[in-house]
Amino acid sequence: MVLDSGRTLAIVRLAFGGYFLTQGLNKMQAGWLGSGDALRSSIGPALERNTVEGFYRPFLENVVQPNVGLFSQLVAIAEVSVGLCLVLGLLVRPACVVALYLNLNYMLMKGLANSAGSNDRMFALCEIAFFLGAAGLVWGLDGYLARAAAGNPLAGWLAGSRDPAVPRG
Repeated sequence: MVLDSGRTLAIVRLAFGGYFLTQGLNKMQAGWLGSGDALRSSIGPALERNTVEGFYRPFLENVVQPNVGLFSQLVAIAEVSVGLCLVLGLLVRPACVVALYLNLNYMLMKGLANSAGSNDRMFALCEIAFFLGAAGLVWGLDGYLARAAAGNPLAGWLAGSRDPAVPRG
């Protein structure tokens, strides 16, 4: 059985969505919504080891650390939201923008040259592929959104269809 590129991208999208969803739910169960301690414990060592990218360090020290409770909530909720969007194939393009932002922050915290960021680099590359390939059109709700909102250019773009009247996939 040969899979076309749309179905292959959909399979990878589902796997990445499951990963994001699992990570976000694990963070929620670990108390990330109620306390910033877990996030603080991952930022602190990165700052101590001096692996954080130089221009990013002031952001972590002056913005994230004083508001670690808020940022831990944002990270957990963003990961669950991205995971759900990727699994459902719904609003995949906006979800990929959020996922790319998360992964870029993870990479900058670990250090761009650090090998610990290799998964984050792979995720970022796949998120770009999902965005450009409109990965929600195949086996996703974006295909239904594109057909239902045919003629609305914004809905078509969000769903990933160049021509909302003729969705790809």
